[in-house]
Amino acid sequence: MAGDDNSRKISEGFEVLLKFQKKFQEEHGFGFWKESPEKRRDMFIRTLFAAMGELAEAGDEVNKWWKKGHREPEALDLKKDKILEEMVDSLHFFLAALLILKADGKDVAEAYMKKNKVNFDRQKKIELGYV
Repeated sequence: MAGDDNSRKISEGFEVLLKFQKKFQEEHGFGFWKESPEKRRDMFIRTLFAAMGELAEAGDEVNKWWKKGHREPEALDLKKDKILEEMVDSLHFFLAALLILKADGKDVAEAYMKKNKVNFDRQKKIELGYV
């Protein structure tokens, strides 16, 4: 079934990313998933806000209306590398949050596929909210 194959691919991809992130976290003393529930909760919140901050920095690359080079239509293409850098910074924090949550690639894939179906259904049916 195509959905199962897609779910497997998503799961495998996230497992690779989580493995790299876990290695980084462990080597630098950031194994927050091993901490007490209180510490894990605190670090989960901090990590999510850090991820949001990095996404805001990515947006700032093309949203500083007062700065030349940020507001031009081609800024997105011209600043692609810097935007990707900030988005990958956010991804690192997102992955760290998944580790703190003790989620694995399968968890992410299942949640993604489930929510993806909901989003598709919402686009098709006005009573579900998006159309």
